[in-house]
Amino acid sequence: MAERGREARARQKPRRQDGLFRQRDFRLLWIGETTSQFGSAVTTVALPLIAVQALHAGPFEVALLTAATWLPWLAVGLVAGAWVDRLPRRPVMLLCDVVSILLLASVPVADWCGVLTIGHLLAVALLAGVCAVFFTSAYLAYLPALVEGADLTEANAKLQGSQAAAQIGGPGLAGGLAALAGVATGPLADAVSFAVSALCLRSIGVSEPAPQPPAGRPDLRAEVMEGLRFLLGDAYLRPVALAAAVGNLCLTGMESLLVYFLVKVVGLGSGGAGALLALGGVGGVLGALAARRLADRFGTARACSAATCSGSRSCCSCRSPGPASG
Repeated sequence: MAERGREARARQKPRRQDGLFRQRDFRLLWIGETTSQFGSAVTTVALPLIAVQALHAGPFEVALLTAATWLPWLAVGLVAGAWVDRLPRRPVMLLCDVVSILLLASVPVADWCGVLTIGHLLAVALLAGVCAVFFTSAYLAYLPALVEGADLTEANAKLQGSQAAAQIGGPGLAGGLAALAGVATGPLADAVSFAVSALCLRSIGVSEPAPQPPAGRPDLRAEVMEGLRFLLGDAYLRPVALAAAVGNLCLTGMESLLVYFLVKVVGLGSGGAGALLALGGVGGVLGALAARRLADRFGTARACSAATCSGSRSCCSCRSPGPASG
């Protein structure tokens, strides 16, 4: 009984916040993903800068770049998830990294050769978006193979913290690279970041379990429809998905023209636009750092609800007052 009591107390002992960083395989995944997130944040700003400054694109073409980046999530997102369930995850992630390297490296090469066009940028954005869909689907299924269930909250918090930090550093880096070495160097930096991600993935030593084909349901279309029915029929997932869809619609519409507005209307240079965009990620870093403690104290559902309500009040508070109503 005393032995069991010690084991129970050991399980209840709070984990050190750096615990997962002492695990080699998670550390490699974190390094690769953090580097890749910084590179992707650079490209998010660099592609519109290239379109505006190098190709003199108008607001419609710049908005198309953002649409091309996110269209694959709508077009192939569900199919990608069902497909990845049938394949080993790490090879899928490695393939996506290699294809992304080739796509992004083609932008500075075309610019140096004087043949870069807005159509080229749109094709790169679209195909890189497809790679991002498949990589993310595989990555979400691969993470539990590296991290035990009890540590998933900490793992996700650390990875989300890296993503938020990339939203701060990436735009500033994109602006600095554009100002110092030309606007086309941003995608090249992103290509290097995908190479780091691929090397880290190759170095992970854990062997993931072989994917299990869905029993009695070999049809991919039927599996996708089953996933849709599960999502729409769940009382918790349905409103979460709806809120995410509406929020992403509004935010993406704003962000698609933000670089054009800052450069062409406000008159900022590449460095100033990148620095201003970098400030938007500060809150994300603070939230990621606090996520584990808030979830442990209040529960994940209450923490999400509080964050959503705070965000809604903030959005309402920054609106201009309208005419009084009775």
